[in-house]
Amino acid sequence: MIIVTLTYKKPLTEIDAQLNAHLAFLDAYYAQKKFLASGRRENRVGGVILVLSNSIQEAEAIMKNDPFYVHDLADYDFMRFEPSKALDELKALF
Repeated sequence: MIIVTLTYKKPLTEIDAQLNAHLAFLDAYYAQKKFLASGRRENRVGGVILVLSNSIQEAEAIMKNDPFYVHDLADYDFMRFEPSKALDELKALF
């Protein structure tokens, strides 16, 4: 799994202007079973996306389709994470 953290670098008014397009981006990758979870970070400074992949390069390529990336609204950090323990219900995903 790849943990992607987004940190906004523009005012929230600019973020909000692209929010619907960002949500459509998320929906498209949920439909492809590429995203496990996503959401806002505390104090709305950015977000987190859990990508079902073992490849940071694949996650980077996916994020290039995010309107927040396209419009240079956020910085992205990528971390590969290999769960060693998980709920039984989640183990099949990894």
